[in-house]
Amino acid sequence: MRLFWKVFAVLWLATLLVGGSGFLVSRALQQDWLLLQLNPELRDFAAQLATVYEQSGPSAAQQWLERQRSEHRLRARLFDAAGDSLLPGTLSRRPRLQAESHVPPGPPEQPPGPGRLFQLAWTTDQASYIIALHVPAPTLWRSQRTPLTLLLNIGLAVVVLALLSLLLSRYLTRPLGDLGAAAQSLAKGEFNAQHLQKTTARRDELGELARRFESMAEQVQTLLDSQQQLLRDVSHELRSPLARLRVGLALGSQQNLPADDPLWQRLDRECDRLDQLIDGILTLSRLDTRREPASAFALDPLIAEIVEDARFGASDLAIALSGETGLTLHGWPDQLAAAIDNLLRNAVRFSPENGEIQISLRSSAGQALIRIDDQGPGVADEWLDKLGDPFFRVPGQSQDSGYGLGLTIARRAIARHGGRLCFSHNPAGGLRVDISLPTVQH
Repeated sequence: MRLFWKVFAVLWLATLLVGGSGFLVSRALQQDWLLLQLNPELRDFAAQLATVYEQSGPSAAQQWLERQRSEHRLRARLFDAAGDSLLPGTLSRRPRLQAESHVPPGPPEQPPGPGRLFQLAWTTDQASYIIALHVPAPTLWRSQRTPLTLLLNIGLAVVVLALLSLLLSRYLTRPLGDLGAAAQSLAKGEFNAQHLQKTTARRDELGELARRFESMAEQVQTLLDSQQQLLRDVSHELRSPLARLRVGLALGSQQNLPADDPLWQRLDRECDRLDQLIDGILTLSRLDTRREPASAFALDPLIAEIVEDARFGASDLAIALSGETGLTLHGWPDQLAAAIDNLLRNAVRFSPENGEIQISLRSSAGQALIRIDDQGPGVADEWLDKLGDPFFRVPGQSQDSGYGLGLTIARRAIARHGGRLCFSHNPAGGLRVDISLPTVQH
């Protein structure tokens, strides 16, 4: 449910509650029974007046009405069931209750002023009566007589609105608080996706924002972890060649060796290794950034060109290319070419003399599938999952086999294209490399 409809529903519910409560209160304030409840002296007014009139006569009833006017500012007049006046009363004549011809002449009365006019009906064993009763406005509403139930109703409406406001604010601010906590943990380099687990499960704009933030944060955290691990590995790998260079330079400077001495050749090889290491590190750094725009390219010609270059550099090996994908990919052709070239050079490096390397291409379910089989010694099962980690070398390999960055570059370049790189054994006993690349980058 979208956030707009949730806010819309809550606001409408609050409006209905407030409007309904106000309507009910305003309606209740207009009811005679409520006014009678607020003025206890009015509750038995009709019964007392009828009793005095029947038991003590009209004169006593008139005196009783006079006392009510002087003590409580209540004005009244007594009529029979037909609307004829039975007493002069203390209230001016009301045409709707009596006919003018039945009213004896008398001195004019002042208007009763603002207030409320009640028409009370009362029936005794002897007759039925109608009492016209006027209550002045100041007497109608007195704070000390306000019933507790009215205050409770108003307080209940305030409490309901406060709870709705609290729930709505909590509903909206809790995901923002979770996002703030996740952003703070990301700033410390310790992002934890569990902080956003409840928020990402929502199906509104806040949930969509949390899912996008989680995706971004995971990429940033992965990049930070990768950079930190790379720095640690680089510092470790640079220490050995730099130490050998330092020792060689010290020996050469002390012994005044000639220019053709083997020591200088060894130092030159160490410089070449450092250059290769730095070049691999820069390549990894470029793969971690996404500034270059992607482009469409045909895969089959790219693979054919890489295989042709490998054949030229390994004339003693048979490199066979079979099949085709017929697909066009969207990505970075130079990076993908470098990745496949590294995998192919790795196969060439470990293949025996006069060995054979097979590359097969095919497509399945909109994916390009590339397989490379060599006849090398292969890799033990316990190390297959480690292939592609920065600076990892299978135990027992010589230093000339590289620094372990080639497969890392290949894995990251393929992953950048939304693909997967897997290592396994082939039936010939060598290493099998399977690459899957989608036609649309994810």
